[in-house]
Amino acid sequence: MPESLTAAERVAANVKALRVQRGWTQDQLADRMGHKSPMAVWGTEVGRRRITVNDLVDFAAAFGVTPESLMSDTPEPADTDSPVYEVTTDDGTTRAIAADTVDPGETWASFSLRETRVFLAPTARILGIRLITEEGPDA
Repeated sequence: MPESLTAAERVAANVKALRVQRGWTQDQLADRMGHKSPMAVWGTEVGRRRITVNDLVDFAAAFGVTPESLMSDTPEPADTDSPVYEVTTDDGTTRAIAADTVDPGETWASFSLRETRVFLAPTARILGIRLITEEGPDA
C-alpha cells in the first residue's frame, strides 16, 4: 500500500481487501459483525464513514485478526487455530468473536486474540456464549 495513506484509509483498504480475500459480500461481513449494516461496511470501505475504536475492534474480530494488524500495511492472516464464539448480548446483538482466550469474569467478560483484547462486555449484559467453530488444519 502507498505510504501516503492515513490510518483511517489504511484500515478501510484492509477491511475491503480482507473481505474480498475471504469471498464475503458486504452483507456477510455486516452479519459477522452482529450489529452493523451493509451500508456501514460500504461507508467504511469507501471512506465515507468515520471508523471508531469499536468499529476497529468489530472488524478485527470478524476477520480474526488483531485491531493493530488492521492498521498495518499488511494485515496478518487469521489465526487458523483460534476458535470462534457467538456472543449474544441483552440488546439483541449477536456477533462472532475469534478469540484464543475467554475470561467470563464475575463483572466483565473478556475475549482476547494473541494477547490483544478483541471484545469486552459487562457479564450481566451477556445472554449467551457459544463456540461456533473450532478451526484447525482440516477446517
